[in-house]
Amino acid sequence: MTTFTKKEELVFLAVCHLGEDACLITIRDEIKRFTGRTYSVGTIYAPLSRLEAYGYLEIRKARPHAGPSSKSIQYYRLTSRGRKALADLKRQTERIWRGIELSAQDKEM
Repeated sequence: MTTFTKKEELVFLAVCHLGEDACLITIRDEIKRFTGRTYSVGTIYAPLSRLEAYGYLEIRKARPHAGPSSKSIQYYRLTSRGRKALADLKRQTERIWRGIELSAQDKEM
């Protein structure tokens, strides 16, 4: 069973949501959109590196603009191993929440 830190989970889910558009900045923006929290690039990069090292993500490089001085951007996408780990994560989350009911007041917090 796969376990993730909270930041790894957020990064992993953001990559999944973004699909082919998942690069460092868009991942950070996606996390902010879902959580309301802003993380530094370094805070996002560390879990990305770990997820890649685990074999859950792969990198493809692309140049954003034509020209010799343009810097390539790393885009991330799920590997087949990553898709399996994501399915495991979803099952774990659903199991842990099973049987927990929140009141209307709890949902508003």
